[in-house]
Amino acid sequence: TRRSSDLMRLDNMLLAEGVAGPEKGGRGASRTLAAAAAGGCANDNSIEHSDYRAKLSQIRQIYHSELEKYEQACSEFTTHVMNLLREQSRTRPVSPKEIERMVNIIHNKFSTIQMQLKQSTCEAVMILRSRFLDARRKRRNFSKQATEVLNEYFYSHLSNPYPCSEDRKS
Repeated sequence: TRRSSDLMRLDNMLLAEGVAGPEKGGRGASRTLAAAAAGGCANDNSIEHSDYRAKLSQIRQIYHSELEKYEQACSEFTTHVMNLLREQSRTRPVSPKEIERMVNIIHNKFSTIQMQLKQSTCEAVMILRSRFLDARRKRRNFSKQATEVLNEYFYSHLSNPYPCSEDRKS
């Protein structure tokens, strides 16, 4: 199904980036991250590199914290519904199929929420990669300072971003 292939794609990306893994962000994820960080270290700016690792670590911590909250909430809600059905079984017949159906509905809802968490985490990692890792590979036509000046002008004059000849001279 489409949903399971999307989930597999998200899981694979989270694994590849070291965000998710069999040890839930433990030593395995750190090793994956260190291995990814080791590639081309001689050319990297070490401050940017450590910023990248710190931000990726922050994404990983938030992901696992949220995942744990969802799993706990799903478990608690399932227990609550099961208790309600047990109470109802005193006044009306409650079939095992009905219980199974309710549990499946709950798990599907929480599964959707988990998928959204994985999707937003993947998006956060991709944004982080584009800001740090992919930015190193770009060819620069101007110095960083010149680019900052041009961008500052562009964003402060969005309604008319092209400078007139007088502005260009100043």
